[in-house]
Amino acid sequence: MSGPLSRRALLTRRSAAPVALLDGAGEPVALLAHLNANCISVQGTACRLCGDPCEPRAIRFRPLLGGRALPEISAETCTGCGVCVSACPVGAMTLAPAQSA
Repeated sequence: MSGPLSRRALLTRRSAAPVALLDGAGEPVALLAHLNANCISVQGTACRLCGDPCEPRAIRFRPLLGGRALPEISAETCTGCGVCVSACPVGAMTLAPAQSA
């Protein structure tokens, strides 16, 4: 064993992403970040607080006319660590089970 992991290493390793149990079967399901309508960037106020702490850079901001930018979450890059959830000042970020392809 290589020793204890730091919190950062634990949260940024893809294999260490949190999991949820569905239907009591005990099968783990990966979680992904989702954005809801409370997002102040969507409502017109400049905010990038969810993207700043995202280590894998799963949250990108698509520029719009007028200087605004809308957050977009990459399902391929998101590890489901939840750091964006705690960074959002209005609770617009949530974690939910990833949709199977």
